[in-house]
Amino acid sequence: MSLWGYYEIDEPKIAIGDFGTSSYSWGDHQLDFIRCANCGCITHYQTKEGQTDPRVAINFGLARSLVTDVQVRYFDGANN
Repeated sequence: MSLWGYYEIDEPKIAIGDFGTSSYSWGDHQLDFIRCANCGCITHYQTKEGQTDPRVAINFGLARSLVTDVQVRYFDGANN
């Protein structure tokens, strides 16, 4: 199960480790998926410049133990 936190494009400060990142885009090419260049895990994604609803989504699934007190809103994308 994914656990994403959504933010305005300039709201979060994302620190990149020593290995850096790589990114890819697919489908409609409106999002850039950013992943750790060492392990390949998706750390976050962000809308490409010029999108009408700019946002960043952070993958909190990589740090579940650190976000246990965060209120979670479950979303069923298949049926909504």
